[in-house]
Amino acid sequence: MISIIVCSISPARLAQFRENVLATIGVPCEFIIHDNRETGYSITHVYNLCAEKAQGEFLCFAHEDIFFRTQNWGAGIESLLRKPTTGVVGFAGSTAKLASYSGWGAMKQYTRYNYVQQFKDGKIKYFVANPDKVSASPVIVLDGMCLFMRREVWAEFRFDEALFRGFHLYDLDISMAVGQKYVNYVTNDVLLEHFSEGAYNQSWLDDTVLFHKKWADWLPFYLDKPSPVVSYFREIKMSFLFIRMLMKKRIGSWSFVEQCCREHIKRYYWHISSLKLLQRLWKYKRQWRREGLL
Repeated sequence: MISIIVCSISPARLAQFRENVLATIGVPCEFIIHDNRETGYSITHVYNLCAEKAQGEFLCFAHEDIFFRTQNWGAGIESLLRKPTTGVVGFAGSTAKLASYSGWGAMKQYTRYNYVQQFKDGKIKYFVANPDKVSASPVIVLDGMCLFMRREVWAEFRFDEALFRGFHLYDLDISMAVGQKYVNYVTNDVLLEHFSEGAYNQSWLDDTVLFHKKWADWLPFYLDKPSPVVSYFREIKMSFLFIRMLMKKRIGSWSFVEQCCREHIKRYYWHISSLKLLQRLWKYKRQWRREGLL
């Protein structure tokens, strides 16, 4: 049996999700729902709390803003999870996690995904990346919109409630932990639809910093490790892209942005990206000041 675990804040979305699962899963399941509107627990606490109550051999940690587009998907998921080497299974992830601050899908060549995204403006986009043409793509870290694992795997690693007390980076953290012992996968046999977009904000940034501090000794981590030179230049690129994103999206404090710039320039002073950051630093500082962010 698959235990479907949801940290809920929307009864309407939850009802639609439950109906969709029952119509598509094709195997026995149970729902363990925590209404988080009043308790306001972290998602790590909710997931651990609900997993302790689960009766199923297989656990599904799901957001309520998703739909399964594949019929009878449960049997395939169970088959993949029964492999003793399988860790966490999801729908979007990466075969690398760089040492520079970044999310799971920071560099396109490493991303693996199989889902449909709906955007606020009504547009729909298929995110499909399966270059090896396999039914399940091995990855290191996974996005948390829907995560499957055996009960025994969850019990061995659990979600880190002590460090991640909000709703971000818990997914990268547990998949990174499980990936040290097992193989994580993006399933390409089951198509998922996701109805909300990710939010990049201060809490996301704070948890990103916490994640990189926790895993500093393991990063960068690759499934197929490139040469040291290639790895080094990818870190430069990722560092530059991350700082530029903070500037453009107005994420974090300006002092944190300046600190990141200083560290990048100190480490990569000889690289063209340092000059580009200096140019953008003055440009965006003026914009942030005009917008009252300084």
